[in-house]
Amino acid sequence: MRIRNILFFIASEFTTHLHASAVSDSGCLPVIFAVSGSELSDGEVTFFEQYRPVGTILSIWNMEFDERSNVDKEKLRQLCDRIHCYSPYILIDQEGGRIQHLRGANCYRASAPGTFSAGAMEENLEEKCALLRQNVCSIDDDLRELGFDVNCAPVCDLLFGDIPSFIGDRSFGTNPNVVHSFAVDWVKQATADGIISVLKHCPGHGSAVGDSHRVLPRVEKSLPDLMRSDFKIFKDVIRTLCDDDLSDEFFWVMTAHILYPAIDPDYCATQSPKIIRMIREDFGFRGKIVSDCIMMEALQGAPWERAIAALEAGCDYIICVNHDLEQKKIIAEKVTEYLASKGEEN
Repeated sequence: MRIRNILFFIASEFTTHLHASAVSDSGCLPVIFAVSGSELSDGEVTFFEQYRPVGTILSIWNMEFDERSNVDKEKLRQLCDRIHCYSPYILIDQEGGRIQHLRGANCYRASAPGTFSAGAMEENLEEKCALLRQNVCSIDDDLRELGFDVNCAPVCDLLFGDIPSFIGDRSFGTNPNVVHSFAVDWVKQATADGIISVLKHCPGHGSAVGDSHRVLPRVEKSLPDLMRSDFKIFKDVIRTLCDDDLSDEFFWVMTAHILYPAIDPDYCATQSPKIIRMIREDFGFRGKIVSDCIMMEALQGAPWERAIAALEAGCDYIICVNHDLEQKKIIAEKVTEYLASKGEEN
């Protein structure tokens, strides 16, 4: 085991993890919703009291800023405290670069993941990884201070020089060894800091040309090719973390809204029982599998139909970034009915 891995585990012994490890999703609706502003409305409080969603995902629109672009940290802490009365997990996308929602001038502004791995080679990999760990630690300092539990990062997607992926510098690049080392170190540092990580976009977005926010991308590679490239990164990262005795309680996996016809010609990864089973059985992942946002245009059908299809496929939690309270009520009610019907079957 590398020396830095040992240091991570020593550090984690002195990190409380109290919030994350004490969290229970028992009795919670397995949906992660967004809220509309910097405070919970009366309608949102009633909604939370009735349905108890397992999580809430916050974004830049949930923050207030002063004339110097400082985020009102006290108000954001109060919002997180209020949400924690109803939801065990509060999530945010704080990858760095263009994807970070905590952007106050009084907060750490992280560089894009790709900048840390740029020029990384075997001889300087340790130094580069050390810079990344410092970056993750600074991100986590802000998140922990404000009351967040989960950071939807790191992006583990492997890029390919001949494929113009929209992921870009959100990825650690084209070198599988570099991507693997950076992803593993990110998760271990976050774990030591008491923040749950989310590996995304599983089983791999790097070969997809389209943006799943707008279209359903297709990856036409054969299964053997996928297992040697796109999928191998996720499988190796998961196995390395598990082999190093890192509890999968502290890292989740986010599914990709991508169609892989070689595995399932009918359903994208998020809604494919075959692919979810592959993540469980072939990749060996036993933790929480969470969908990418079901409001993205890659998916078809009403939002509640998308949510149920993902749950039926095997996702544990569903992310729904939707500010329409009435639509959220419909999703919550339909998911509740679905879960009740599954309980009756068992």
